Amino acid sequence: MTDVLTKKQRSYNMSMIRAKNTGPEIVLRKLLSKVKIRGYRLHYKLPGRPDIVFPVKKVVVFVDGCFWHKCPECFVRPKTRKDFWDKKIRKNVARDKEVTRILKKSGWRVIRFWEHTVRKAPQRAVSRIIYSLKSRRT
Repeated sequence: MTDVLTKKQRSYNMSMIRAKNTGPEIVLRKLLSKVKIRGYRLHYKLPGRPDIVFPVKKVVVFVDGCFWHKCPECFVRPKTRKDFWDKKIRKNVARDKEVTRILKKSGWRVIRFWEHTVRKAPQRAVSRIIYSLKSRRT
């Protein structure tokens, strides 16, 4: 099967996909701010580039895109360039596991949310972050 978009259209679509400041990340940060949770950093230099980092409590938060990280509920395998996408997404999943392992070994608490989870129940995600922060010693 061939792509339904031209090469130029596909290139444009892919260039619009952001790695930082995605909708779910912004929702989480706004809710954290609303409940007066402070002390987090963005773009903190750690393996995997976590979306939100609480350096004092050593808690990191990742919001994993359902397509890019192969969500078991939402992932739909592309119909074109299957080998390319299978390889790319398999590497992403393997990298996620390795990053989590490295961070945990270094003493970080790692919280991962699926994009759809943050979209559907952002308050539940914030509650989980708050719980993790409260249960960590400084």
